[in-house]
Amino acid sequence: MPNEEKIIIRDLRRKEKFFIDDEYLNGYAKKCGVTATAVYASLCRHVDKKQKCYPSTRKIAEEHNISIRSVYRALDILEQYQIIRRKRSGKQLTNRYYLLDRTEWGDVPKTTHHTCQKQHITPAKNDTSIVRKHNSKLTQKKGGFSFKELTDAYKKGERNYRPFFLGDEMRWSQNRWWVIKNGEWLEFAGNESEIEWR
Repeated sequence: MPNEEKIIIRDLRRKEKFFIDDEYLNGYAKKCGVTATAVYASLCRHVDKKQKCYPSTRKIAEEHNISIRSVYRALDILEQYQIIRRKRSGKQLTNRYYLLDRTEWGDVPKTTHHTCQKQHITPAKNDTSIVRKHNSKLTQKKGGFSFKELTDAYKKGERNYRPFFLGDEMRWSQNRWWVIKNGEWLEFAGNESEIEWR
């Protein structure tokens, strides 16, 4: 018909495509939420033939115009459902992400407390901040020093007290805090007021 609008459909022969598992979109997208699904799409886009990739959290955040903290929360959710696995590697301690096979995915999230954020997030409440309550003693001075004084002294190399987060030791390196959990260095995205000094 002469007035019919011409529609140009996708050319599947082009190489700049990536795929997401139907199983994820058929149920897990709803469980994990919009942000985790966007982050999973980024991982699928960057993954190699061995289903491994290592985009920075900053890059993922820029791709979707979301905060780095939102990326951390989304990665936690994906890991709780065992859709991905994170590993630290290299001198710069960058994250490597492995996309796991559908047979490894969990229908119920595996409860974990990740140290790369200050909140414990569950998929059912991924829009609600659940901040752990602090012991009132932790907000007071330690050994006559305020937490800010302890933090500043530690950064300068004066280390009379050691920093911990949820029982895991911390380090100050590359102008940021890291939490050491099971030998892995995870970037700390919480507030310095949450650090416990011992």
